[in-house]
Amino acid sequence: MKQKPSEILKIYQPNNEQLSLKEIFEDLKHISEIKKCSFCGCNKNTLKEFAELAESNNEKELAEEAFKLETKIANQKKYECIGCNPCYPADISNLLFEMDDNDDAEKEDSCSSQSCSCDTSKPKNKWPVERGNYFVGNEKASVAINTLSNTELPKELISTLKDKIAIVGYCETENIGIEKVVKNIISNPNIRTLIICGNESGQNMMGGHFSGQALLSLHTNGINEKNRIIGAKGKRPVLKNLNKEQVERFQSQIEIIDLIGKNSIDDISQNVTIVLSKKKKAFDKQVINGFLKSEIIAQNPQKLRLDKKGYFVIIPDKSAHKIFVEYYANTGELLQTIVGDDASSIYYTIIEKEFISRLDHCAYLGKELTKAEYFIKYNIPYRQDKALGELTDE
Repeated sequence: MKQKPSEILKIYQPNNEQLSLKEIFEDLKHISEIKKCSFCGCNKNTLKEFAELAESNNEKELAEEAFKLETKIANQKKYECIGCNPCYPADISNLLFEMDDNDDAEKEDSCSSQSCSCDTSKPKNKWPVERGNYFVGNEKASVAINTLSNTELPKELISTLKDKIAIVGYCETENIGIEKVVKNIISNPNIRTLIICGNESGQNMMGGHFSGQALLSLHTNGINEKNRIIGAKGKRPVLKNLNKEQVERFQSQIEIIDLIGKNSIDDISQNVTIVLSKKKKAFDKQVINGFLKSEIIAQNPQKLRLDKKGYFVIIPDKSAHKIFVEYYANTGELLQTIVGDDASSIYYTIIEKEFISRLDHCAYLGKELTKAEYFIKYNIPYRQDKALGELTDE
């Protein structure tokens, strides 16, 4: 009988916290050979996390191999997540987080001066403070780059300028996206220049986002009493998660180089070289940290309550390119069959017809329908999972 991945992978063996980075990477390579994982954003993201951890531990060759594998998965990625249980990359990601956390705790702060050049170990700052779609280069570099709506350019820039820039990412929205950019900049006093490049976001849309113009306006004008960016043209340029002090810090800490509309690696690299030649020192004001974050640790349900409306059996038919959903009463009587080409139309129809009444049932159905759609489109094997939790009469 063919062994399951959970029986082969070392992360599921006792004492997995003692695994070496090399052993964990062997697991990642095995996972990347699993068909559904080879197309998945979960695997891509975990490979990136591993590569960064390996690099910070001076495992350069291992980091390079992981970056190459991450690039391969990124190039063939078809979806972000299909809700697998267990999710092998996610389990490795959790293990990496624990390892990184332990490493941080072991590092002693024997020198508190930011300008000190001695070889004593210093604690690794948790930077960037905001999660998002970006690449981190040299945290001590003075340049950050934002590529606006060009989502492919950051990957190209980091491969060319990794040691010369602190961070590069894109920003498509004039509110939450800009908030993340600002927080990641003002929490790193080494960053003194922001290069804005790539095509403006939403400029061809009626009432587009114009995140580039919003960033320029924020830097020049700041925000009003309602936290709206003064002079921004976007649909909703309101920064609800920043205060005036943080905005003023952003304005005073950096200068902006406006390359909006330019996507040339050479043009951007030349500007980075010019900025670095000025040898700007780290911003001398106190580091701004401690942004309010409220995080809830997700957990699986302990109890399963049946939906009084009934339940569904999902049957994807690849030859017909259709998904058939049989709707049953809890007594077992077949009430209706819903047929569609994709998850969203079936999901909408079931809600519209009021065949479902519980939020957890809706979430489960959406996940299963998406998996069925991926089977039809990408031939990823499909089996309907049972709902989580122990059945209760409540």
